[in-house]
Amino acid sequence: MVGFVDETFRDGPQSLWATRIKTESQLGAMELMARAGFEKACVCSGAIFEAAVKFMRDDPWERLRLTRSYLPGVKLDVLMRSRNLFGWSLYPDEVVELLFRTLKRNGADWIKVFDGLNDIGQIAAHFRIGKALGIKMSGILTFSVSEIHTDAYYAQKTQELVDCEVDSITVVDASGILKGDRARTLLAAIKGVTKGRVPIEFYAHHTMGLAHDSYREAMLAGVDTVTTAAEPLANGDSLPSTLDIAAIARELGIEVNLDYDALRRLDDYFTWVAYAEGKPVGQKTAFDPIRYQRFIGHQIPGGMMSNFKNQLRELGLYHRLDEVLEEAGRVRAELGYPIMVTPFSQFVGVQATFNVIQGERYKTVPREVSLYARGHYGNSGAPIDPNVLDRILGGKSAERESPEKAFGASILKDFEREHGPFASDEQRLLNLFYGKEHIDALNREKTTFEERPSVKQPLRVLVEELARQGTLRTFKLERGRLRLSMGFSR
Repeated sequence: MVGFVDETFRDGPQSLWATRIKTESQLGAMELMARAGFEKACVCSGAIFEAAVKFMRDDPWERLRLTRSYLPGVKLDVLMRSRNLFGWSLYPDEVVELLFRTLKRNGADWIKVFDGLNDIGQIAAHFRIGKALGIKMSGILTFSVSEIHTDAYYAQKTQELVDCEVDSITVVDASGILKGDRARTLLAAIKGVTKGRVPIEFYAHHTMGLAHDSYREAMLAGVDTVTTAAEPLANGDSLPSTLDIAAIARELGIEVNLDYDALRRLDDYFTWVAYAEGKPVGQKTAFDPIRYQRFIGHQIPGGMMSNFKNQLRELGLYHRLDEVLEEAGRVRAELGYPIMVTPFSQFVGVQATFNVIQGERYKTVPREVSLYARGHYGNSGAPIDPNVLDRILGGKSAERESPEKAFGASILKDFEREHGPFASDEQRLLNLFYGKEHIDALNREKTTFEERPSVKQPLRVLVEELARQGTLRTFKLERGRLRLSMGFSR
């Protein structure tokens, strides 16, 4: 049997809707989500919190509490980004503890943590802190393709997570580049370390059209859960759809404990939400070996790529996109093959853009790239090209930073004294991550919505939509014995 983890509320919107999903739209799906039979539902992350605060004017804590109340039988999962947590600075252990404690109080059962460099030392404290609070913790291994990201590399990283006593290990292919044959050997290496002692969760994007093959191999390898999303928020740069992966499991003779009626209705509901809010729906992608080879060099993820293209277009440099992408592949290799997830994909992309438009490589080095080169964000696993390191540091030698020295710092008392007082830990954390200006705006402009929105019946929705059409006077609907005729007065 294989379990399913849902990402309709988190990764689906992040990948396809620029992280814009309304609290009300999410709550409207709760009755169906509760019936569907998921092992867990991942409902928030730093990106979800930030978009809710800055762009949606939805209180993310209220969203989490309401989600908890509507899904009493579903384990709620949260994605955590290394030392950035829900913000963009690097935060010490005391902030990790405060955030985790507050997440648990608001309804979180699980937290899965990734470090963009797979530097487990950066996040080992997260697992210790979470488990002490009674939270189930999953350690993420992010897949990448490079000369250092071998099966032996992932076996070593697996052992480091096992040593942290995580409750599960989540294998994530964020860029959608994991082929079926590599999934087979990768999971064999990982399971060779865990020996059945730690559950394995599998999670891949469909960006390159490879996800169905990699999920097939993952289920054949005996992973405990697979991660999917409702059809309108699946595929493309998102994950595969739940019904598609469930169909593959059944073909393989693997038992699936899902409510298919609820899943189909969930798909219908989010198709309606996409239509009503003018959002795109995911499209299945066919594997293209030429496209794959072009992509594998730079591995810039889909969410960043759309912003990247817009920025080059605004600069009048869109015609040089291919040059920039080719340069990004070189920069990534020179910087020690960082995995192309936030924030490292941004570091590589920005440096590549400077290199191309200025006509001199590393003439301008952003502060973040310099910090990365000094070890501020951890260890990528491969040394930086010494000539490039010399350019980044301006010919000056620099002792590599030890970011772990700051893990024990105390910052909350000073922050409270300078920016408080705060009415709650929830408010304290929002102000810490996003600043007073955004939180004041949230409190002034907070979205209000029906507390328990109900899903309208499809026939009612159809009639309401037809009524809005200015050119229609009558319509007839026939289905079996049902015959409905209606006129509209104008």
